Amino acid sequence: MRLGICVCTLGDFAEPALVVDVSVAAEAAGWEYLFVWDHLAFAWGVPSADAWVTLAAVAQATSAIRIGTAVTPLPRRRPAVVAGSVATLPALEPTLRAGCTRRHQAGSRGARRGEATGLRRRR
Repeated sequence: MRLGICVCTLGDFAEPALVVDVSVAAEAAGWEYLFVWDHLAFAWGVPSADAWVTLAAVAQATSAIRIGTAVTPLPRRRPAVVAGSVATLPALEPTLRAGCTRRHQAGSRGARRGEATGLRRRR
């Protein structure tokens, strides 16, 4: 069985240094994965941290644990920016980094807020 931890980067865990401490301790304890939330929609009123900045800090402090986002909703970020972030992480730490993305369907939360969720509308 593989062991991992998923960190919600809201509230106290909005401080990347705390997530780094957790990841270093998890790696030392033999955990294999650390994922962080990539949330942009519901962080009103509480501190939140950018997932990719936090992962960069974790990559600098660890050597064996695999890291990534729990889910990165691509319609909420520019695909080129996500691609650049994903491509940059291995430069910080060469071990393969895991990550997940998903594409919102029509009628999703983003569409209800009037955001472009289809490829045609984003171009």
